[in-house]
Amino acid sequence: MRISYKVQSVILLFVYLIFFSGITFAQNTDALKSEVYSKLKCCVCKVAFSECTCPEASQMKAYIDALLESGAAKEDIFYKVAKKFSLNTILEGQIKKDIEKKLIKEAGEKRPQIILDSTSFHFGTMSKKKGRVSKVFKLSNKGNLPLLIKQIKTSCPCATISLKVGKAKSPYFGIEGSPKDWQVEIKPQGIGEIELMVDLASSHVKPGKLIRDAAITSNDPLYPETTVRVEAEVND
Repeated sequence: MRISYKVQSVILLFVYLIFFSGITFAQNTDALKSEVYSKLKCCVCKVAFSECTCPEASQMKAYIDALLESGAAKEDIFYKVAKKFSLNTILEGQIKKDIEKKLIKEAGEKRPQIILDSTSFHFGTMSKKKGRVSKVFKLSNKGNLPLLIKQIKTSCPCATISLKVGKAKSPYFGIEGSPKDWQVEIKPQGIGEIELMVDLASSHVKPGKLIRDAAITSNDPLYPETTVRVEAEVND
């Protein structure tokens, strides 16, 4: 059976529309992806999100890409990323403020609030022969509900992290982090100490600039993951 010229034209037009609409959709998605990436940073490494290749950034990128494929709007993507990972992932000030207001409204007046007295420290110039060096970061719960520290882990096998609350101090955990069933509670207005230790003699430490991070995961609805960092200039 022969297909009429008119029917053939309709079919070709339909195929043409599907093909080029697919290209347009892909181009729009790529543009939106670039825009979203440009307004984010890795919540651990604190470097440009598009350039970061650490496991946490890879996890964030996979999550964002899935949202983009589902057709989510960029405002919704920023909100979901902040809620799942941390408000600290948002680079743009106004977007961060808007999301912060929304998260505070959702959490209500009763919520834990993690506060660190500082998040970074520079040891200065040090020799690998120095061996283990450490820095203690003060941590407190400024909220009115118990703060649950659910996981702590480091960014390199040369680094370990421990949490002390009162007289109880946790074991030192490394790149694998604390066990899944591990948890420490800090009461409202309570305090704790995060100790980040680096073994400069480790084979993972090379002469030059050293940067090591540790991630702290909690039930704070605004900052479910926050980080501390130590730096040094290492020589032989």
